[in-house]
Amino acid sequence: MKTTALRVFAFFTALLALFSGFILLQEKVSGQAYKSAFAALESYRSQHPDEHPRFIAVVDYSKPSYLKRMAVIDLKNGEQTFYLTAHGIHSGDLYATRFSNAPASSMSSLGLYKTLEIYKGIHGKAIRLMGLDPEMNSNAFNRDIVLHSANYVSLNYILMNLLTFNTPKIGRSNGCFVVSLQDIDEVTQKLNQGAFVYAWAEHS
Repeated sequence: MKTTALRVFAFFTALLALFSGFILLQEKVSGQAYKSAFAALESYRSQHPDEHPRFIAVVDYSKPSYLKRMAVIDLKNGEQTFYLTAHGIHSGDLYATRFSNAPASSMSSLGLYKTLEIYKGIHGKAIRLMGLDPEMNSNAFNRDIVLHSANYVSLNYILMNLLTFNTPKIGRSNGCFVVSLQDIDEVTQKLNQGAFVYAWAEHS
């Protein structure tokens, strides 16, 4: 009886967290994440003035994974589109709190990335990434850290976790940026070769 009551309480607590995330937390990407991303991009472009990217994606790992915490920004007109994105399985559960540049760590890495070519791999359409930060993500290419899609990034997966009395999280990756199957075409179209991705967390 006590176990059942605890499960019901956990279920409604998770529902409240989900409601709070979607309704009350209007800000999906924090001002600090934007500020840090644009500072990193400005620093890179000061050394590469011939590059004129159209898009940058800002990923805010200080937000829980059930929020659309990746903003893809059109640098020409300022338009933003938000997407769900997963973090590495060893970076945390609902939140990403640990980060690594080490091979085989299965953690996300922070910092600025440049997008390379689109290719088709085991997860379908994906974008290769080159880490531009020598301390935080320089091993990204060798680690095969890419942007791809998976069915565990979805509202259905969040609801499944709620129904099994888990936290309202999406699935997690081996360190890759993972978006939903429905979003991958749109995201890859915007973040084609020569765009940037910036991953931020509160302690970074």
